[in-house]
Amino acid sequence: MDCIFKVWGYVPKHRFCIHCQPLDNILEPIKHNRKKRSEAINLILRTYTALKADDVLRDENGRIRRAFAHLVKRFCSLRLPDELNRIVEKADRTIRDLESSDIDEEDYINQTSAIGGEVFQASLGDKEAFSVGETLSAAITIHDMIKDLREDRRRSRFNPLEAASYDKIAERMSELSSKVQTALSQIRPPTGQNGLRMINSQAGLMAQGCSESINICIGVCVGICSALALYRCCCG
Repeated sequence: MDCIFKVWGYVPKHRFCIHCQPLDNILEPIKHNRKKRSEAINLILRTYTALKADDVLRDENGRIRRAFAHLVKRFCSLRLPDELNRIVEKADRTIRDLESSDIDEEDYINQTSAIGGEVFQASLGDKEAFSVGETLSAAITIHDMIKDLREDRRRSRFNPLEAASYDKIAERMSELSSKVQTALSQIRPPTGQNGLRMINSQAGLMAQGCSESINICIGVCVGICSALALYRCCCG
């Protein structure tokens, strides 16, 4: 569950972010009051931290990592409104059910990205925020599925791409990337022209890393990275 703005190169990968400026820029048209927008972003970040803790608890068997994830989850839950806590608990049940079912990658992305939409809508108190959260969550999910595929195979962990035949993965992920790009084209871009150069640079690194680790990812990354570059052009 990587920060998608770090993946795209808007934010340095190793920076510890207290406030998410790219997200602030994206949400400004929805929530004009800066203070309320900042409060909403803090809620979103804490909620996604709780969701990440649940992700660790589902996938990890190590006692130390699980104990730390439990502490993080408990701390986040104490600071979240009841509605967001309900969304987090519902998300954990939903994802556990999805991972134990025979679901394809597209349905998995659709259902998990809807969780992101609920988080954004509840945090901002505005229905318009649902599509933003849904779109960003879809991008995060697509990136995580590609990045984790090799490790998930090695550790026999769930990955929606595992069920897809190799010759169909690139085609399907390209289709999904196009859907994400179409939705992202409606969102205000978080940076200026430098953002396009950073995305292109990150796209090259992403494709290179995939080709080194697993050949089937080459076509997948072309679809993802093309969508990201097109997003900046569409919004420019």
